[in-house]
Amino acid sequence: MLMFLAAACGGSDDVMRLGSGTPEPDPSSAAVTVGELVDRPFTTFDGRTANFADYRGRPLVINFFARSCTACVAEMPDFQAVFEALDDTVAFVGISNDPRRSDAETLVEQTGVTYDLGWDPQASLVAAFGGYAMPTTVLVDADGIIRTVRSSALSRTSLRSMIDELLVSPEAVDS
Repeated sequence: MLMFLAAACGGSDDVMRLGSGTPEPDPSSAAVTVGELVDRPFTTFDGRTANFADYRGRPLVINFFARSCTACVAEMPDFQAVFEALDDTVAFVGISNDPRRSDAETLVEQTGVTYDLGWDPQASLVAAFGGYAMPTTVLVDADGIIRTVRSSALSRTSLRSMIDELLVSPEAVDS
């Protein structure tokens, strides 16, 4: 089981390191990697089982977050704004790694997030994707192929740039 290390917050990325605090991910420990199809189940906030593969057919942004992660909380309104601007042309799924679902639900309410949400209190999904810090964002193309995994905070502008560059042509989506 991964443990969050709050003392590891800081630096230019203002991230919260997972596990032993190793500064870089160990690609050999990831169960799914860049270039592979994403086919992983997750538990929704209402307790149902869903799968990232269900989103195949349109690009997907997966964002792992926790209420105790300052950078996560700060970026969530930006993710919501990009989600709204893209008007359903790109799917978003937020996965909370909070130990208590009520903490995750409170954070979602406070930040105004309306995209699909899941809960993974053991942080096994973020580890499966090779994430080593919170927040971690995974971009998946419309064919279901993982294009990138990034363990750092993203601004509205940087998230939008990554989506335009890796997932959709800028001409296809209004800015």
